[in-house]
Amino acid sequence: MSEPTDRFAIEIGTGTVVHIIDMDADQGERNSRSSFGIGGPGEMMCSRGNRHPRPQHVPVSEFLAGLDIDKDGFEGDAPDEICSYCWSNTRGAVGTERDQTGDNISERIGTVGYRLRWKQKGRARDEWYDIVVGPETTMAELDRLVCRFSTLDDFHLRMYGLEDEYLDSSLNVIPDHQYEKAGDRSYTRASEMTIADVAERATLWDDDRLSMIYDFGTPSHYYCIVKEVYEPAEVDEVLERDDVITSTDTAAIVREKRP
Repeated sequence: MSEPTDRFAIEIGTGTVVHIIDMDADQGERNSRSSFGIGGPGEMMCSRGNRHPRPQHVPVSEFLAGLDIDKDGFEGDAPDEICSYCWSNTRGAVGTERDQTGDNISERIGTVGYRLRWKQKGRARDEWYDIVVGPETTMAELDRLVCRFSTLDDFHLRMYGLEDEYLDSSLNVIPDHQYEKAGDRSYTRASEMTIADVAERATLWDDDRLSMIYDFGTPSHYYCIVKEVYEPAEVDEVLERDDVITSTDTAAIVREKRP
């Protein structure tokens, strides 16, 4: 499925800051945003710049990666290099499109897999790991792969949650060995909760987050961002590739950036 952010590109050479172009927009139905010149394909996401006569377009994610800027979607303030008016208008357009497709998304949640990009707070630009999971993947399997790249072991207490919950986790998911020692039945064994369970509780979709905290006394924080949504068959295809870094029966680390 094409994501709402896929249709936007950066137009190189449009002034002191670059502008964002909606590549899917119909030039025959232009609105006030694009009143300053015709230019190339698509529609500029603001009316404060001119289109380049021979434009060069690059995906927004590629442009940000080239500047080593860590952004997920169009969250937060615009980078200095990108027109802030374009950024704000694009963020609004993406939000509207996601709202319009919300009914379809709600029907699919719990039946799909995800590519989760895991990062440690404070090191997000330097290091990350992509883990592909299926709806039937247990949190125990996910925990096993997180431990592979984070070098955590059974001596590190840890807990998974939604968004930025960390110690305030509403999931209260902990590894099985930790559950046996906790003596608190409000926690959930990692082997007893699947990604589908988490997704249905959190309405998990693109750009949403999960969290993990370890060593509760002097806590360290990891979080993941949903970078891509997969149909189950696509998850199976990923797991069958030769280039996966390491895997379980239903999940795999497929990509990494290391210092």
